[in-house]
Parts: sequence; structure tokens; C-alpha cells
Amino acid sequence: MHPAESMARRWMPRALVALVALVALPLAVVASGEPLHIGNFQRTLDADELWVVEIMSPMCGTCQSFAPAWQAFATKHGREVKLGQVNIDTDDGMELAQDLDVLDAGVPSVWAFDKANGEGRVLWKDDAKGDVPTADALAQIIFGAFPGAERLANGFLGKTAEADAGEL
Repeated sequence: MHPAESMARRWMPRALVALVALVALPLAVVASGEPLHIGNFQRTLDADELWVVEIMSPMCGTCQSFAPAWQAFATKHGREVKLGQVNIDTDDGMELAQDLDVLDAGVPSVWAFDKANGEGRVLWKDDAKGDVPTADALAQIIFGAFPGAERLANGFLGKTAEADAGEL
């Protein structure tokens, strides 16, 4: 066997693994939700769809423990609710978290932006014990919070309209 052939055979599997990793990495990010920050968040508020957003930090141990459940939920239910992630380790992500006043709940936490008024509410947050829900438990928490939610024409759950207070 020629030395060039031998070297090609040794490097071919490594090149294939690197190529698969380059393709899989963006897919994993998309499966976890759209990265949200101060510059692009307004469209989630303006959207007709229910948005479920994880507030997280890659440096946080509980966030790392929660990541597989969040990813599994995203993979299974990403066509029912719009999903986003706010990384508070970026300047734009921290600014958004501060603007939304969500840091008091801690990280990780899962929020719903389900009202036409755009205000969010916490659905799940770390209880400081480090206990994280499974993907199925997370689905029960999220979908249990919206028992009467209606599906839009695009298949996603829609935001609920605020009751009009009217005049007395």
C-alpha cells in the first residue's frame, strides 16, 4: 500500500466525524430554541404564537443538568410552541433578562410569553436544590399552564387575548 493511501485511510474517518460535528452543532442549537437577545426579542412579543423561553447560562451547573431535558422537550414539541433561549452570559442576553425582570427567578428558568400584552410569566425555575424536570415533566408543566390554548393555522399554540377591562 502506498503511504499516501495509508494516510488517507487514517484521516478519512476523522474528517467524516468533523464534518458531521459541523452539521450537527447548528441543528442542536436550533433544536434548543432560537437565541434571543435585546435586539430580536420584540418580535416574540409581537407574535401571535405562544413563546416558551429558557433563561440560562452555559456556566451554570444546573443549566447544564437541565439542558438535556430542554433539548428533548424542544425536539418533541418545537412544532407546538415557539422556543427561545436567553443566554445571560452575553451582554445582549443579560440586557434582555434585566429588561424583562426575569433574573429574580434565577437560572435556569422557563418563561411563557403567552398574552397579547407581551408580559411573561415563570413556568418553572430552579428550586436551588438542583432538581430538574424530565422532558415529559416539563411538557406537563408547560402544556398544563395552557389548558384552553387554541392552535393557530400554522399548528402552533396561540397567545391568549387579554380581557378588556372596559369602562364601569
